[in-house]
Amino acid sequence: MSASDGSVRISVVIPTYRRADLIGNLLTTLMQQTLPMDAFEVIVVDDCSDDDTSELVRELIPSLPFAVQLARTERNGGPAVARNLGWRLARASLLAFADDDVTPRPGWLEAGVAALEANPSVGVLQGRTLLPPETDLTAVHYGPPNWDVVHLIERPTPQFEACNIFYRRQALESTGGFDEVLAWWGEDTVAAWRSLEAGWERAFAPEAEVTHPMARRGWAWFVRNGFDERNMVTVGARHPGFRREAFWRPWAFRKEDAAFALALAAALGAVWFLPSLVLVAPYLWFRRPSMRHLSFFRLCVQIPVVDAARLIGHLRGSVANRVFVL
Repeated sequence: MSASDGSVRISVVIPTYRRADLIGNLLTTLMQQTLPMDAFEVIVVDDCSDDDTSELVRELIPSLPFAVQLARTERNGGPAVARNLGWRLARASLLAFADDDVTPRPGWLEAGVAALEANPSVGVLQGRTLLPPETDLTAVHYGPPNWDVVHLIERPTPQFEACNIFYRRQALESTGGFDEVLAWWGEDTVAAWRSLEAGWERAFAPEAEVTHPMARRGWAWFVRNGFDERNMVTVGARHPGFRREAFWRPWAFRKEDAAFALALAAALGAVWFLPSLVLVAPYLWFRRPSMRHLSFFRLCVQIPVVDAARLIGHLRGSVANRVFVL
């Protein structure tokens, strides 16, 4: 089913990669939106998957009551490339972005459209992102001990995570959209801060709600992500507003990052002055695993390795941007 340009009030952009098992679920879930089916279109951008993601979407399109465009990147370039390709194909002046593993509530699009149409000065609008209701919250931890990745957005954040976010097309057109140089880790943050620095306002719509499942990534993922935090330093150096809102101090992203750097310096200094080891105490306080945890000894190795990767990432970013961030 297609819709004319005049009737499409919002375009939904969904980047996907090797998620044939998830993208179909999201597309069928969108059939439950309270916004009329001819009032929105969906643009799925397959980031050069080597599975049957594109084939599944093509097969599903005829059964969907809303318009769907399927695009494919020329190479796997990350979410920034996919999102930019998607919104540039969009027909509407309002845009919604979602990850391919979210489940939107029925009023998601209607709430986003209402909030943007109510205030033409708003260029970027965050929605609320929660864990699925069946999630055992007592078992969820960001990072150790289970090394979970959790998307929980209940209020405005300086990161402007693109798992659930709305833009006015003019805001992206005037600033270039998502940062394809960073490509991943911070590309969505840059898009929002560019918009704010161009004079657009920000807002938060709690009724524009999706659920995002927790993912158990493992400590090796956190190590790789720690190295990639050099991008966080880059974003902070280029966008002072982000640095003010997101950093614990201008020179440290998190207080535990500063504590790790202090502990490392104290351990090295103990070669000459043994009492300096007392300065390790703040790090042990912030990052100590519970001795009652079955993986206590494993975590005693994994946590410092993750923190070392973060410190290396921060220092690499500091050198590249001529700033100092621990």
